[in-house]
Amino acid sequence: MSKNVKKFVNRTFMRTADLGLLERLLSPYADELDLDLDGLPEDGRERREVLFEFFRGADESFPSQLLDALHCILVLATANGTRILREQADGAGVELVPAEEVGGENDGRHLTPRDIALRAYLDHRALFDQALDLLAFAEPPSPMEIVGLREGVEPRHEEEEARQAFRSSASAYFSERYLGRYCDIRWYTDDGEIDILVLHGKNMVTQLVEQNGEERVLTYREIQQDTVRYDPQSGRLKVSAQYAPEKRKLASLFAEHLLGEPDFFDGGDSQNLYTLRPVNEAGAGFSFRTEWDTELRRLAIREIQVDEGERIVDGRTRHPRWSTTVRDNRNAIARLMEIAPDLDMAGLRINYLKAEFTFTLDDKPRHITVKVKPPSVVSFRRDAFEARIMEHLRRNGLCIPRRPDTAAAAAE
Repeated sequence: MSKNVKKFVNRTFMRTADLGLLERLLSPYADELDLDLDGLPEDGRERREVLFEFFRGADESFPSQLLDALHCILVLATANGTRILREQADGAGVELVPAEEVGGENDGRHLTPRDIALRAYLDHRALFDQALDLLAFAEPPSPMEIVGLREGVEPRHEEEEARQAFRSSASAYFSERYLGRYCDIRWYTDDGEIDILVLHGKNMVTQLVEQNGEERVLTYREIQQDTVRYDPQSGRLKVSAQYAPEKRKLASLFAEHLLGEPDFFDGGDSQNLYTLRPVNEAGAGFSFRTEWDTELRRLAIREIQVDEGERIVDGRTRHPRWSTTVRDNRNAIARLMEIAPDLDMAGLRINYLKAEFTFTLDDKPRHITVKVKPPSVVSFRRDAFEARIMEHLRRNGLCIPRRPDTAAAAAE
């Protein structure tokens, strides 16, 4: 954790950071740190240098609350974190940064994501904590996506009985799985989408640490953040958790307690959502059709992984004997065919493809890398351009059209 302190403070940041904010952050821990804030040099440059050296010498002897604060600030000190902080501030009618700091000669250019996150932590803690939660939905690791039996099924997330049933079942599951006693469920809505943050303990970890020059045994449980996102309009659920069984369990609990249909996500095609068949068919000639999107600055196919697929030998499934991954700054598919011109793309299995979309936001380029891994994974940092990216995938044949459910087909 002390590494986060050193990442938090660098010379560039120290040249522009508001010293008053830094000193307010340190003040509650000054005695424990043996830091005399009143005795710091009067000269601003010297004062900054002393604080820089202080942070650079950070180790595990720093108070745990301060280490946690710096870690959380660093997590939100990104372009995505700043966007979420500003959106939450606008929604709450909160002035995140005083007007006088964004006017005048500087025009707010000195305010880096780190400055904004630090100010939010000190002056708008409730807003900061909420943004930290929402960031988990913006950057979920390896989400599992499932489509339900029908579209337009509204969840019962506003009913306390349904919430409590989901909370109790999730808590019981993770308690049995990890032998922990902590499970917290937080509920959010975002433009009609239902977002659930599930926090729970993981397996116990024991480490030898140095504290005050002595060896100590530290035992703790790391908190895992899992996310559940449900779009009633499309009937799609996205679940992010560390392991596949946990993703499936959360999806099952959501269907049972919040939709009232335990088998809602058990359809035969529930995870048959994406395909790279257009790439197989076109080979080196494949390219994204993007002329409809006038705001897209650039699209590059950065990476592709292919293999020969699974084989059946003597009635047994055999794994591929080879695979290859090719990366390129512009078109990894063309590069693959250049390297191995005899490959028959039509007969290969494409494990995944990565494309980099470049848009413009606030007069700055926004680069978003999208990974398409059939049949059920499209992963990228949740962003203001999420809907636009999905439209690109649909228009280029990488999304499998939803089949009407049996009841709807019968009605027709």
